[in-house]
Amino acid sequence: MIISNVKTPTPQGIIEVDVEIEGERIRKIGKSLNGQERRDFHGMLLLPGGVDNHVHIFKRYLKVPTTDTVKESTIASIYGGTTTVIDFAFADHSPNVEERTSQFSESVTNYSFHVFADDWSENVRKYSESFNSVKYMMVKYADLNPSLEGIKRISDNLRGYVMVHAEDEELISALSSNRRGPPILHAEVRRDETEWAAVGRVVPLIRKGLIAHVSSGTTLDVKGHLLAETTLHHLILDRKVYERKDAHRFVTSPPVRDPEELWRRIDKVSMIGTDHNWFDAEVKDAHREFPDLVPGLPGVELRLPMVLTEFMKRGLPLYRAVELLSINPAIINALDTGRLEEGFRADLVIYNPNVKWRVSANNTHMADWTPYEGYEVTGRPEYVFRNGELVLEQGEVHESKGKLLKRND
Repeated sequence: MIISNVKTPTPQGIIEVDVEIEGERIRKIGKSLNGQERRDFHGMLLLPGGVDNHVHIFKRYLKVPTTDTVKESTIASIYGGTTTVIDFAFADHSPNVEERTSQFSESVTNYSFHVFADDWSENVRKYSESFNSVKYMMVKYADLNPSLEGIKRISDNLRGYVMVHAEDEELISALSSNRRGPPILHAEVRRDETEWAAVGRVVPLIRKGLIAHVSSGTTLDVKGHLLAETTLHHLILDRKVYERKDAHRFVTSPPVRDPEELWRRIDKVSMIGTDHNWFDAEVKDAHREFPDLVPGLPGVELRLPMVLTEFMKRGLPLYRAVELLSINPAIINALDTGRLEEGFRADLVIYNPNVKWRVSANNTHMADWTPYEGYEVTGRPEYVFRNGELVLEQGEVHESKGKLLKRND
């Protein structure tokens, strides 16, 4: 099949191309390609399928489970032009990689995993043969027990990289000091220093690493050789959400702060994820007071169109957005997707930049509320190919199963 009459962002600007798909792969890229089956997409943008480096789909291992199913969140991903999601599994606890793989059997996107661990182990070694990262929590999480010695042992032995949730638990505990009250306390006890101080502690210990969901501009200044991921909500929402009557719905860890501090340093960011957590309003509304709050926001459907919109509004090169949304997360995780190159997976998005629409819970497919209500988006994915198969066509998802992607290096 030939995808024709499309334009794609490159480092040199936007150019016209044709793309030939054969099976699951991109066979050829060029101009005026010949083939029997040919589809004209009328000058719309062609992008590599989005790769969301940070999702929590069908999360059932914490006190408050997410509301979604795997199928629901991955359908939302397809609507938003994301063809690969990277979730989490535990090395030495449940759910492990095998259990999470079984849970993802109904995934409409391709999927992969970061492996949760708090120290080097035989299971970490085994799973690192298939996946390029270990997720390390610097705060207590599930059954994990963080220590600086543990993160150093992981980094010293790991073939890939360490993905760090960087918050200083001791500092947060001291600032909390048994306080109770409105949701803004969550932000006050998790102030900027709790993030960049934690980063400063791990920089000397990690050989190859990535700081997850960076929320502070200062963190980007002090991260040294480590890579950085930020998220949609940290780039869009600010501290004013804590002045709202429904402030409890907007709680995340780390909290949202000042997006402009991140945009001014966007050249120091390697990828943009979502930290997607689908909690319906009823779940959020049952936890209104600090510290009994439920962190996490739905976002996987809106990441690609909202980030592209911000790049257009700010006059930033679209190719840089493509790097942050697709190319870099694929390369860093050693996956054979996320790039418009011959031989790679035909995970492709045909994006119509000529429509404008406003986000609401009624026109998106995540949760029964959205933190981005009223945001005006420029463009939307009209067609999405996953593994060479057309899975989104003008607003209709054709459900079929994605594949587990393992490191390909």
